Amino acid sequence: MVEIKAGEKAEPLGDGYYIIQNYNGYRFGSDAVALAHFAESDLSPRDSVLDLCSGCGIIAIMLGISAGAQAVGIELDKELFDMSVRSMELNKLNNVSFINADARSLDSSINGRYDAVTCNPPYYKIYSKPTAVAPTANSEINITLAEAVAVAKRALKVGGALYMTHVTSRLDEVICACRDNGLTVKKLVVNPNGKTFMIRAVRGGKQGLSLKVEEY
Repeated sequence: MVEIKAGEKAEPLGDGYYIIQNYNGYRFGSDAVALAHFAESDLSPRDSVLDLCSGCGIIAIMLGISAGAQAVGIELDKELFDMSVRSMELNKLNNVSFINADARSLDSSINGRYDAVTCNPPYYKIYSKPTAVAPTANSEINITLAEAVAVAKRALKVGGALYMTHVTSRLDEVICACRDNGLTVKKLVVNPNGKTFMIRAVRGGKQGLSLKVEEY
């Protein structure tokens, strides 16, 4: 039996699936769920996905369920990693796994291995937005935007895609970081609230961007 620890609850995802959440710590938000839905339509069970900054594992778990993809989540925080593993076990997902590691330290075994990389990174530059809950999940204390995109580039096959969500105040940085790493932004979806967006950026992709304003 999978342990549900004090302060935790197994929240339903639908269709008999669950995600373990801690009510006193970091909890995933709607942006992570939207990003999983954004990526899933392009994926199939034959595709491999690396989820960077995976937190409690929501994106990897959703893609493992909805797309049947072979998903691997990378998370530095030991408590979040532990919750991810227990959620995976609770849902009996043989196609999902998690690694407790600093994404920047991943060795050459990831190079050119994945069809897709997903990333819901810390949105704010270090110390620019004080927060009492999960500061490393909100601010670039452990990994910067540029570092996350560089890891994604390493991990992707040529023709593979990075799916990322971020805040619109840093849209220019995201596009530049992708360009600097040979990733062409092919799709941009902006939330009508004007606060967040999602991108699909292809390694070695040809120029040509589609733009959509859509609530998520």
